[in-house]
Formats: sequence, C-alpha cells, structure tokens
Amino acid sequence: MVERKRAFVIASQFPCLTAVRLAPLSLLLLSIIKVFMNKLPLSVLIATALLAGCSHAPLPVATDTPVAALASQSAPLPLRSDIQQGTLANGMQYIVLPNAEPADRVSMQLIVHAGSLVEADDQKGIAHLVEHMAFNGTEKFPANGIIEHQESLGMVFGRDVNAMTEYYTTSYYLHLPNNSEQMMDEAFTMFSEQISALRFDPAELEKERPVVEEEWRRGLNMMARLGTANRQITLEGSRFGERDPIGDMDLVRNVDAERIEAFYQDWYHPNNMTMLVVGSIDKSQVEALLSKHFAAMPAKTLPVRPDLTVPLPQELQFKTIEDAEITTEVLSVNLRAVQAEVYSEADLKAELLNSLAMMMFDNRLRVQYQTESDYVSRMVASAMPLATGYSNDRVMAILKDGNYLKGMEELFTEVSRYATHGFSQRDLDTARKELSSRYRTMADGQKGAKNSRQMMAIFNKIRMQKPLVHMSDYNAVAQRVLAELSIEEINKHFTQTMNQRAPLVIAQINTDNAVAQPSIEQVEQLWLHTLANPPAALTQQAVPKSLFDKVPAPAEVVDRQTFGNVIKWTLANGAQVWYQYSDESVNQVQLQWQGFGGTMQLPQSERRAATLAARNLRSFGYGGFNSEALSTLNAEHNMRQITYVQLDRQGVFGSAEQDSVEAWLQNLNLMLTAPQVDSTIWQAKRTFLARNIERRKDSPSSNFNKQIDLLRYVNTPSKQPLSAAELRSITSEQLLSAYKGVFGTAAGHQLVVIGDIEAERVLDLASRYLGALPAGEAHSEPKLPPLISGRHQVLIEAGEEPQGITSVLFNVDYPYSKEAEYQAYLLTRVVSLRMREQLREKAGGVYSPRFGIKLERARQQAYGMISYSHQPERAEELKQMALAITKDVAANGVTQKEVDTIREQLLSGLKPEAINDRHRYRWLIEMAAEDHYSDLHENYLKWLNKVTPADLQPMATVVLNTDNIIDALLLPDSKS
Repeated sequence: MVERKRAFVIASQFPCLTAVRLAPLSLLLLSIIKVFMNKLPLSVLIATALLAGCSHAPLPVATDTPVAALASQSAPLPLRSDIQQGTLANGMQYIVLPNAEPADRVSMQLIVHAGSLVEADDQKGIAHLVEHMAFNGTEKFPANGIIEHQESLGMVFGRDVNAMTEYYTTSYYLHLPNNSEQMMDEAFTMFSEQISALRFDPAELEKERPVVEEEWRRGLNMMARLGTANRQITLEGSRFGERDPIGDMDLVRNVDAERIEAFYQDWYHPNNMTMLVVGSIDKSQVEALLSKHFAAMPAKTLPVRPDLTVPLPQELQFKTIEDAEITTEVLSVNLRAVQAEVYSEADLKAELLNSLAMMMFDNRLRVQYQTESDYVSRMVASAMPLATGYSNDRVMAILKDGNYLKGMEELFTEVSRYATHGFSQRDLDTARKELSSRYRTMADGQKGAKNSRQMMAIFNKIRMQKPLVHMSDYNAVAQRVLAELSIEEINKHFTQTMNQRAPLVIAQINTDNAVAQPSIEQVEQLWLHTLANPPAALTQQAVPKSLFDKVPAPAEVVDRQTFGNVIKWTLANGAQVWYQYSDESVNQVQLQWQGFGGTMQLPQSERRAATLAARNLRSFGYGGFNSEALSTLNAEHNMRQITYVQLDRQGVFGSAEQDSVEAWLQNLNLMLTAPQVDSTIWQAKRTFLARNIERRKDSPSSNFNKQIDLLRYVNTPSKQPLSAAELRSITSEQLLSAYKGVFGTAAGHQLVVIGDIEAERVLDLASRYLGALPAGEAHSEPKLPPLISGRHQVLIEAGEEPQGITSVLFNVDYPYSKEAEYQAYLLTRVVSLRMREQLREKAGGVYSPRFGIKLERARQQAYGMISYSHQPERAEELKQMALAITKDVAANGVTQKEVDTIREQLLSGLKPEAINDRHRYRWLIEMAAEDHYSDLHENYLKWLNKVTPADLQPMATVVLNTDNIIDALLLPDSKS
C-alpha cells in the first residue's frame, strides 16, 4: 500500500519537523528576524507560535440554528450567485459550483458535520480514528481495497485523495482525473461506502491505532506543548480547551471497537452531511448521482450537540505556562470578547474597526521596538479569532531578562499610552491601505481559480458556518466600509477595548523561573495603575511622499528573443529580463531578481556578514528611507520582497499586484543601489540574536541540529551554526561592505517575471529601474566545497517527550546532469513508496517517513536523507528496516511495476490542464539562470516515458552504497 491514510487533523499538532529540523520557539524567533523585512507582520509570526503552535483555522461554533437566525439585522452580505444548492429528502445538503479550470476535471468533498467537539469523554480522538478507518475496509472494499481501487483509477493518495478531522467536521475529498460518467459514479460509490458501510474490522483497527499514535508523536515538541497550553488557558471552561482532534492516546490505544463504531453510528447520517462538488459538471448530474447513491439512506435523530460557550471572566486573570525547554520568555495580555460573525455590513464594520486598531497598534510597536528597551526586546499586537463568535486582541512582549514585573509594567504602559492618546490619521491611512490591498489580493485570487482552490474556499466557509459570499463581493463591501471608517471611531473603539475588556495575562516562562513570578494582586495593581497613569504620546517622523522624485529614463534594449510564449530582453548593462504572460492568478505577478556569485565571491571572513545584511535589510531601510517610511510608502501595495544570499547565488524574490510592479522594482532598485545599515538597530538585533543563541544551548532540538550541521558542513564554515561570539564580532560596517560586495551590479543577473501583466509594461519598467545599474562583473556558478566524508554518529539524549527522531544523511560524489536529476527524483518516489509501506503500514512505527535524493551541480555530489519521528524504544528496529530498503534498492534495483506506478502518477500531474504558474515560474527561473531556453516540461516527459528500471540502477548502486553517512538520533533523556 502506497502513500496511504495521510489523513491529518487540524489541531495543536504543529508540523515543525522539516527534514532533520525541529523548531523550538527560540529558532522561530531567529527566523522572525529573517522574515521581518517582508510584509508579514511580526505579530502574525509570534502569535502563530503562541496561540496554538500550529496554523489551524479559527474554531467555529457548531449549531443547529439556521444561519439566517444568526445574522445581524443590518444589510446582509450578498450570497454567491454562481453556486447551486439543494437538499435531499433525507436532509443531505449539496453544493455544486460549475468551474472550467482545469478542463474536464471534478473535485469533490464529503463533509460530515462532526469533529472532535462532539466526542464523549471516553471518545477523545475517535472522530479522527474513524476517519482513518474509513480507508481500512467497507462492505464493497475490504481492508485496503478502497485505496487500491482509487489508485487503479489514476488517483494518488495525498495528492488526489485524502481526509481531514478538525474541531467541527470530518471530511473526505477526491480530485478526479476526469469527469466521465464512469469516474463520477465510482467517486459517489466510494463516498457512499465510507459514510454508510464501514466494517471496523478488529484486525484493521489494531493496525491503525499505532499509525494514529505516530501521527500524534510527530507533533511532540515544545511548540506543540506551548500551543496546547495557550489554547487551554484562553479557552478555559469551554469545550475547545478539552477537545483536541488528535485525541487522548490512552483512549486511542485502548478504546474498544464498539465505542469507535458508536461515534460513526451517532453522526454519520445524511442529515448531518454536505456534498461539495466543483468542476466540469452541472447540478442535474450531481442530483442524479446523489439520488442513486445517497437518497435511500435514512435520516436519523442526531445526539444533542454540546454547549460551546466560551466563559469570559470579568476580572483580571494571571496564568503561567512553564516549560523546561523555553529559552525566550514571553508575556501577553489577552483581551477577549464576544464578536459577531460577519453576516452583515454592520458585522464587517465591527471586525474591520478592530482589525485596523490592532494593525495600527502593531505598526507603532514595531517602530518603537527596533531597538530593545531595558526589559523588553520586542513588542507586537494582533487581532485574532478565538472561536466563532469570539475574538482575542493580544499584545505580546518578548522579555529581555527575568525582571517580570518590570517587563509587565512596560507592556501595560504601552497599552495605556495608546488607549489614552490613540493613533494618528497617518496611522489609519497606512493600515487602511495595507488591509485594502490584502482584500483585493484575496478577491483576485478567487478569479479563475482551479477546482481545488475553489473547493477549499467554500469548505472553509461551510465548516466555519460563515455565509457563502464570493470574495469579490466581500471585497467590494470591505473597500466601501474601510473608506468610511474615521480615526475618531477607531480611537474610541481602541480605548473601550483596552479599558473594558478583562485582561488575561499569560507569562510563558522557563520552569526554573516559576518562583520569580509576581502575584496576581501585584499584576492587577500594576494594570490599574498604568491605565490610570498613561505616559506621554509619541511623535512620528515625517515621511516623504514617494520613493522616487523622478522616474528614471528607460535604458537601451540591445537584444530581444522570443521562444514560444517566453520573451527574453537584454539591457545595455547586461541585465536580462525573462518574461511569460499568465492570467491564471488575476492581477498577480511573480518576480525574481537573481544572479550567480553568492557569498563564495567574498572572503571567508565576510560571508556571514553578507547573509545577515540581506536578512535585515528592510529593518535598516534603504535609499535613505528608514523602515517606518518604507512601510508607510509601500502600504498601498500588496507586495512581497525577500532578499536572499546563498553560497552560490543571490537575489530578491516575491510577488505584487499588477499595479504594484513598479513599486516592487523601485524598491529593488534602492535595495541594490542604496543599501544602508543603521548601527543602533544592528547592535540591538545582534544582542537579541546572540542572547538567543546562548539560551538555546540546552535545547535538545537545537543541539541535535547543531551537531548535524557541524559535521555536514565541516568544509563550509559559513554554513555551520553561528556562535554568539562570532555574531558579536560582526560590525555594521562589515554588513554594509559585504552586502555591496554581493549586490548592486547588473551583468550576469536576470529579472524573471510571470503573471498577469503585459510584456511592454514589464520591459518599460525594467529598463527604467534596472537599466541604470552598473554593469559590474558577471559571475559563473561557483564550485562549492564537498559535504563531509566518512561515517559519523550523533546521539542526543535530552528532553522529556516520548519521541525519537532518526535522521540518516548521506552524500557521494556524482556528476550532475539533467538526466541524473530526473533519476534522483524517480528513485526518491519509489524508495519513499517502499518506506511508507514498510515503516508505516506494516510496522506501524512511523507516520510519515521522509526520504529524498538530490543532485547538486555546484558540488558535483548527490546527497540525501532518511528522517522520521518514532517511538524511542523502536529506534534501532525501525532504522534497520529503513536501511534494509535502501540496501535492497542498491543491490537489486526497482521493479518495472514500481516505475510504471510512479510514472503514471507523475504523468497525471503533468498533463496540460494540471500545469500551473508554480511550474512555469520554476522552469523560467531555471532557464534564466542557465541563459538557455528549452522546453523543460516536454524534455522531462520524453525522458519519463522511456525510462526503465535499468536506467536507475547505476545511480541507486552508487548513491545508496555510499560510506559518507551521518547517523543521527535524538532521544528523550534516559531518566525520563
């Protein structure tokens, strides 16, 4: 069985393991500095870490009350006119959205309106377990038959078939390879079997329990613990704090089949389901299939749903979250309240009023805390959904040291400052432009969207019980409401929010510091005192009106070449522009400025500085503008720009709306021609980063990653973990010098553009903002030092979670070619298939084993890894199983059946209707870097159609028999 039951839950399971990487909070905060230069607010990043430890959706209220009865009395938002809805006699609801993209394809989702919130006390985790069992035997498809049948129809599990359990729903989806009558009938047959004819075979159940347990185990890390703790505190006394979709593992391991089947019998009935169908199909076809497969199912009385009220205490509360692995401590003030869901313009106005106020607060705090105070390193604010019908305005402070009362006083003081003095018209104008551009982008994103995206948009509305409003209509109302809001309204709302909502103060601290926490009486007295004694208002610096006083003249275009629908222009200074038009995403454009060279063109002593300078560029500002001015000037442009420097290349990538491409290129011009480093800001950032490096020394995951990288990059010092001492030695002058050594020239660089913008507009803007760059020297792709040779072991025993992490990294010298790259990917897919079959399906010891082989031209090496989380006691057993697979492939190769299976899956995903802008963008970037046009898509298909198992054998023998291995294992402390 291949890639099976990749079912997932939306809960506090945070997918922090990427390859061998774990993400403790301190590492997240390091990445925040890296990402801080783009448009994503710092508050979003930290709030993601603190609220739930994952990116799960807001928690909607399950209710049997008709939607109309919940709507506010003001003008309702307009409902979608492009969807077709209906209800069968047995109560089953259905929604049909005809959609032409991709052609002759259909996507379906069967939604059962029962998730973890309706589980009984002795059923915690059973909604999720039922979802897994839906792929383990029905009347027509015993055991794994339904998966095998889906694969025989050309579907791939995980890509075309999957399921999900969250708080309110359990849902199953299919992306069908065609819309033939036979395919549609097959899909409805399989869905009807899953929701009406599950067997709950005891043998299959016992095989599936450990799979669910391993899914739970892979989320055992500090981030998940903090997310769970925050959820339980902010939702204390409600069902939300007691029901996690992943469940209680003691119950999952031991609950008998009768209690599992009881959940199925209670909730899996047509009057508790919605069928969602999107694609090349009409309502009459869906109704005929529903009549055939679902109409005969009887409706049944559903159990009484639990009360989902969230208690909101009227007095201040102070709670602590203690964890031995916390290295960066955080205080937060949570101001929770009832907030109506958006059914009407009045509801939308209330939501926008609050969102704008908190955005303005966050923008002010971001400017204030570019440098640390005596007690606080950073402070951020955000408006967050708590549960449907409830909101949480959160203000957070990252503490500098252990002076909790002083840090708390500073946090409360900033709340008091803006609650008293409010914000300026400039604050509102900036935030309004930001929010307005976000809504425009979301609306544009739904225009012409493909089935999967359209289906997900509707599903999110259904499960969150929101009205089915088209995003373009929602945007139109939002733009009008935004334009009408005044600074007086917002300041009044903010003052009321800060003064009238009862604060929930949470201290997220290391366990060793629990005794140093203030009493609740001290916290309450401090809150009242600071609100009653606000500090003075802060003045804002003047901001210029534009980035450029005068638009530059266009530079000469010395060459133009056309390759099908791709155009390449060469400017007089050597810069190239590679362009391809696409209206797949209306009004959206993707851009990348790129060139070879990277840090390898610098002396070893400057390589760290170049990377740090690029990561922090927006914090320093450029072109004579500081970060506050740049945020204000760019507010109306919903664009993203990320500057990067790697060993072998450098660039800036991102996206923009069509009308914001000029602003994107203006910013790029200033980044390249007028970088700057603020020494005061760098000193603060350097201190903050160094302190976090030192604090991470006792983090199990940090040590695990550090030991691996120290070995792996022994020949590349600038890729090894950065020490606090080395960081402190880097000056602002070194940052600027290193940055200028990498960026600023045109020769050997390309601007890659794909999206909804006309060719002549691209050329005009590129020739103006890139044409005047100095030519400089073009660099070829540098040769990189090899990865470590020999056999090495890493063993870290630390932490208390019952989780092990095994990572086996390998490399070998191997000549690069496109064919070798293709072979590596096909081998990756085949070996991954075997590992899932052996380690997950048969052994039940791994939820998601990861395997990969990649070719690196700059090193002329192949490298790869095996990585997975597991039960600690089974570390050696499972590793030997994994290595046995690679040894067998190295010795005996892969089979024709395996190649045919993967080939069919890949060909299905590369059909013309399946190609999207992500493919085109990647191909265009590659061609531009090589300065050579070729039909990469067609070339790959030709190779794929003729490749044989024998073609893969030489690579498998060499790569999988290498002696260059890092065998790494992270286990909990033996005492635990």
